Amino acid sequence: MNIEIAQICNIVLATKSALEKRNRIRYKPIYYEKKVEFIFFNNKKYKAKSVEEWFDYCIDRGLQNIKFLIPLPIKDSNFLNFTNISQASIVCFFDNKLVTYFTPKWEDYNNEWHIIYTEHEWEPPLKAKPKFYDNTEDFKDVLNRIAILADKIDFQNFGNIFRKAISILNGEEIENIQKTFYGIYFSELPKINKLLFYASDISNVFGGMGSWNDSPPYYAHEKGLESEYDSLTEELLTQIRLALLYFVNEW
Repeated sequence: MNIEIAQICNIVLATKSALEKRNRIRYKPIYYEKKVEFIFFNNKKYKAKSVEEWFDYCIDRGLQNIKFLIPLPIKDSNFLNFTNISQASIVCFFDNKLVTYFTPKWEDYNNEWHIIYTEHEWEPPLKAKPKFYDNTEDFKDVLNRIAILADKIDFQNFGNIFRKAISILNGEEIENIQKTFYGIYFSELPKINKLLFYASDISNVFGGMGSWNDSPPYYAHEKGLESEYDSLTEELLTQIRLALLYFVNEW
């Protein structure tokens, strides 16, 4: 998963858990985070220097709910692992009907990251909080079709990954992920959320060398299946993001 999206999911999950329990936030940083800071549109003189400080300041402002948002669909899979291009955001709903969103800027310092989130007011205010649907069946459908394509272009290794994701969505027992940074929240989540997360995680086979968007498109082109490759890849990326939106937001 793109590290930018992973961190936003992490922050939103931790915040949702804290709001639900009316507790202090329990945030487990990802190993590559050097520093995380937050700038607020209503008080530019103050900068929160941790997720915990950000949460406390938002609570003082009347934070009631939080969502993870990311745009759909995705047209180009070649830059998915780059930072500062995902357009993912943290959306905050306050008790005075104020809606704001935070967007990150990632800066590399010797292979560690300094991340600055900047708050923006959502104008005009959202009339309703966004809702997301359980896309399990649509996800399985595209996974099945892209697994068949992978076999056709002689990339059975990817076909096996996609079929594994289908098995997970069908309820196959998943491996222990309690040691991951998401693990501290997983006991609180419904089973379908867990399955959608894990299926989206293993089927996210995009990146650099050796990835689904490295050699496979050239083999698809050679076999006259370039159009099918492009459309199914776009569909898969959309279903992965829909699964993440449900996993993080709907519990």
